[in-house]
Amino acid sequence: MSFTLNNYDLQLTIDFSEKTFTGKAEIHVGVTDPVKEVNLKISKNLDGESVSIWRAQHVYRGRADFIGVPENFVFDKENDSIHVTFSHEVNAESTKEGAYIEVTYKGKFGEAGDIDGIHYVEGITYEAKLNTDNVITVFPILEDISVPIKLSVLTPYRAGVETNIPAGEHHGVYNSDLFSNNFTTGEESFSISDLELRINAPTALILQ
Repeated sequence: MSFTLNNYDLQLTIDFSEKTFTGKAEIHVGVTDPVKEVNLKISKNLDGESVSIWRAQHVYRGRADFIGVPENFVFDKENDSIHVTFSHEVNAESTKEGAYIEVTYKGKFGEAGDIDGIHYVEGITYEAKLNTDNVITVFPILEDISVPIKLSVLTPYRAGVETNIPAGEHHGVYNSDLFSNNFTTGEESFSISDLELRINAPTALILQ
């Protein structure tokens, strides 16, 4: 493979009223040989909306300045994959300061008894227990190997989010009524297919 997977930066935005979620996956890569196209794995049950390649133009005080270019893609639902054709060749020189492929997509909550995707459990609780077979029902991937992972789950205020990634914090989202629940493995590697996610819908605040 001409791409080397470095890390995943993942975001989910939860809509409890519509029982849907929107996702953004940043697949950070290194490049060994020039690349003109790539196949990403994504479930037929998700709706792929956009794919773009982002390259770091320069690094200032340790922070990369990325510029993105939308790319053409074909969603092959029969084979659970997206085929991306890059408008310009991706090579080691153009990505030497960093690069990632960004995929935006949408999905729907499953019902009680489902084992794939984010699905209803009971009460106000939804969960996803991922494995090598169903990981692409929540996140598009380049490949399922252990790499550092960041995960942000955006929910309404008073919703609860738990994962088996231990390090986490949350804060408000600027100019929004959403809260961002953030989890990271730091420098440690972790496989997305080992991720467990539990989300509780917000409950009304009762004043006495």
